[in-house]
Amino acid sequence: MKDFLNKNKIILITSIYLILAGLFFYFLIIPLKGKINGKASEIQQEKIDQDITKKKIMTVPVIEKDYQKYKENEENLNVLMEPSQEVEFIKGLEALAEETNNKVEFKIQESAKDESKNKKTENADVKSKLAYNNFLSMQVALEGNYQSLINFIHKVENYKKYVNILSIRIEKISIDEGAKSSNKENEVKNEALNSILDIVVYIKK
Repeated sequence: MKDFLNKNKIILITSIYLILAGLFFYFLIIPLKGKINGKASEIQQEKIDQDITKKKIMTVPVIEKDYQKYKENEENLNVLMEPSQEVEFIKGLEALAEETNNKVEFKIQESAKDESKNKKTENADVKSKLAYNNFLSMQVALEGNYQSLINFIHKVENYKKYVNILSIRIEKISIDEGAKSSNKENEVKNEALNSILDIVVYIKK
């Protein structure tokens, strides 16, 4: 027995060492490693939570700023015409024409898509490039003089609904020579004119 122990002493010591090392690793190192990994995960989760909270805090001023912009422009949303207000809008323009001493007629035009299909016109090209693509397009035919035309345009540009004047065409109306004023300036202002205004009024979607 002693001879056996003496011959295998190193092997036995090594085996016992390996067994103890294995037990140490299994019962101490592995649980400790699990705790360390768990702690690392907790720390990582806390960091993620902090980053999310930080981002939320940073977005608050942006949200407040966007809301402020909305409130500032909320009034402007009212300049878009409701689809059901077409007749009311035309009556409003008739009232403006009467206020500015103009006779007026209206012609509702095709949409920009239909117009561009049927014929390529300068106005069709302009309409296709408008920033807001939901609108009512019409021609306004006025009969009056230079001053009444200017007054009408001014009132349309400051109308409660946003109106865009795309083009204006003017023709003089022939009048009796005896009716002309001797004052050239007054003659120009009071000269009878036929005017065609191509306009669009923007409609809510």
